[in-house]
Amino acid sequence: MHWSHISVFLGKSAEYIGIGSLLLIAAVGIRRRRAVHSEGLHAYKQAVVNDMAEPISLHPYIDPVRCAGCGACVKACPEGEILQMIDHKAVLVAPTKCVGHGQCEVACPFGAISLVFGTKTRGMDLPRITGDFETNVKGLYIVGELGGMGLIRNAVKQGRMAVEHAVQHLRGGSKADCDILIVGAGAAGLSAALAAIAAKRPYKCIDQNSVGGTIFNFPRQKVVMSQPATLPIVGTMKFPRNKVTKEELLAYWSMVRRRTGLKVREGCRFISLRKEGELFLTETTQGVIKAKKVVLAMGVRGTPRKLDVPGEDLAKVTYNLLEPEQYQRMHVAVIGGGNAAVEAAQFLAKPELRNKVTILVRTPGFNRANQENIDILQSMAARKLVTIMFNTFVTRIEADFLAIEANGIASRLPNQFIFIFAGAEMPFAFLQSLGIKIDKKFGEARKKS
Repeated sequence: MHWSHISVFLGKSAEYIGIGSLLLIAAVGIRRRRAVHSEGLHAYKQAVVNDMAEPISLHPYIDPVRCAGCGACVKACPEGEILQMIDHKAVLVAPTKCVGHGQCEVACPFGAISLVFGTKTRGMDLPRITGDFETNVKGLYIVGELGGMGLIRNAVKQGRMAVEHAVQHLRGGSKADCDILIVGAGAAGLSAALAAIAAKRPYKCIDQNSVGGTIFNFPRQKVVMSQPATLPIVGTMKFPRNKVTKEELLAYWSMVRRRTGLKVREGCRFISLRKEGELFLTETTQGVIKAKKVVLAMGVRGTPRKLDVPGEDLAKVTYNLLEPEQYQRMHVAVIGGGNAAVEAAQFLAKPELRNKVTILVRTPGFNRANQENIDILQSMAARKLVTIMFNTFVTRIEADFLAIEANGIASRLPNQFIFIFAGAEMPFAFLQSLGIKIDKKFGEARKKS
């Protein structure tokens, strides 16, 4: 065969091989898309069956007309598999597990995603606030969990923005103890206090417990933060690793206080406030504080949701877990299907404690826990370190047992301690007593910040 013929032959062979490779790649891609579609559809159907297809907090709404099916939002979600692709469109398949990070909204190149409160069928009650977090009561602000957004990163940003807005609208003349009173020393409150320091404005920050707010009451070594946040004066909060524990964050706050001179009046409980002219007169357990502006950053964990069953007033009932090591060789029950309950069960079920731990979930599945926590607990269940009971309700609490109903069948469960993590009640009546209006949101977009 002549060399020129060989060259032609090799060229055509390479062309055929190239086409064959492209076809193979296309086939693999098609199979992968079908698998992704199947996984997403299965996850969504399971959510519907388990009554977990309705979001219960801030969540993404995907406009199907604008969605181009690029999948950027799916990859951006830090919680994993809350969004999946179905028929080349992004779909919220695990809505009850969404915590409102908002990374999907940022990642979408087509503007197809917006974060909303409530749905068309299930409304969500929230205090009325502006994009600067000011309520309908001029000069009174709500930030953080109390406003429906509890992530540390969001809370830090809101605390800063509220104070910056408050500073811009301060008036002289009225004598006050401070320009800005900040109620709560969690992430939002500390950020607000730093913003006041940055603006060189006199402020007071109070907390009914300790610096750290609700974080201070979390179990030891609990991961409390996985997304970076930027503080006034300090800048980006830097840690050796992405997953930050309670102890690491509290140590960080201590460092910030030393560096900036941030002052917090601890053990000072907010009772009520009233407005007289341009001033707010705020009653606390340590006296009345007169302020020109007030920022409520106190969260909602002080009002845990109860089961409302007989025996719930017994001393063995509690709504948080600080020191798991206090409970050893005990019959312990944990109530709830979210991250707080699942993590508490993990801590209490450590082999060295030798507890008999049962987690009771009223739904057919874990409705608010992230997949990592679920996987850990299921692994512990497989090793018989914990018992998981779905579709289960507590009907009565006794000194040495719980009366329960599991899948319609009544029984007793030996018990010495019970931990209830059923969420928290928003203090709407209290907020309304301050003059703040409460609105019900039906799929309404959050105000851009």
